[in-house]
Amino acid sequence: MDDSFIAKPLGRRQIDQAYPLVCAIAPGLGIDQWRAFAAALLDSATMGSSSKAGNGGGGGAGTDGLPAARGIMTVQNAQGYMHGLFSYAVEPQLLHGRTLCVDNFVVLDLFDVAGPAETLLQAMEGLARQLGCTAIHTTLPERYLPRDSRRNPIPDCFRTEGHRQETVRFCKDLVVVNDNAPDLPGGAVGAE
Repeated sequence: MDDSFIAKPLGRRQIDQAYPLVCAIAPGLGIDQWRAFAAALLDSATMGSSSKAGNGGGGGAGTDGLPAARGIMTVQNAQGYMHGLFSYAVEPQLLHGRTLCVDNFVVLDLFDVAGPAETLLQAMEGLARQLGCTAIHTTLPERYLPRDSRRNPIPDCFRTEGHRQETVRFCKDLVVVNDNAPDLPGGAVGAE
């Protein structure tokens, strides 16, 4: 791991700074949609704190010293530039019990993809251990799935850190009402 990278929870003032990273895995995502998603995660992380794991408070950590049970973790260099992020939430899972569920994993670096990816993976494991999780489930964007025989550094970093592919996740978009769905003409709300 490159010591010049550090994992830090996303701060409210950094939401717009993280937008270009998210666009790499969600091209066409509107800034307002990203802001709403990030604010919802950060708001849920600041809704109080208790001595129980999973009820973390503001700024990515509760007053009890535990990280928030939901949030966004970033990887930054010494100058504060973001090179990657992931969103997470602690959820109960049938086979593994208390599980850190990770989405929106993205790393962008022109010269060293493995350094920031390894930093995020180690932060992910640290979060899971601090929050009393027995497993980590990560959903990677489709762009990280190999379509040919070339090696891809992101899945390779996951394997090196002890992760294994366990499932394949399918998605079917439904037109539903939710806070992240874009407004359609006529005032209706829909999914992309």
